[in-house]
Amino acid sequence: MSEVDKAWFAGIIDGEGCISIYARSNHFVPSVKIGNTNELLINNCKRILDEAGIEYFIRFNDRGDRNNAKPAWELCLESRPRVIAVLNMIYPYLVSKKAQADLILEWCGKSKRAKLDTESNFIPNIRLLNLRGRVK
Repeated sequence: MSEVDKAWFAGIIDGEGCISIYARSNHFVPSVKIGNTNELLINNCKRILDEAGIEYFIRFNDRGDRNNAKPAWELCLESRPRVIAVLNMIYPYLVSKKAQADLILEWCGKSKRAKLDTESNFIPNIRLLNLRGRVK
């Protein structure tokens, strides 16, 4: 895979993506997601991940009967191995999401038994970094 592809993919994550973690029943799952209404952009992301051998899945939302909304795709990578692989691939090129990548990679490096609730700063830090809207 070319360095240009890695840098492009990092730019897409920086601008259109989310690096986070969420609770699933009794454990936590790291994730990297990209949402967009441009199918060509999503297809290029798929090509890059296919070349890297990183598994992903796609959610499609046709937006129903809404006249003012285009169909949208969400490309999702979930699980420690996938998230570690993609973040290590693009890490040198990340800009705005580098702090989120640092936190998630740190957490992924811990034991699978690590509890997020015992890590007092992790949840507030990742939530603050992913906060939407105006920051006061």
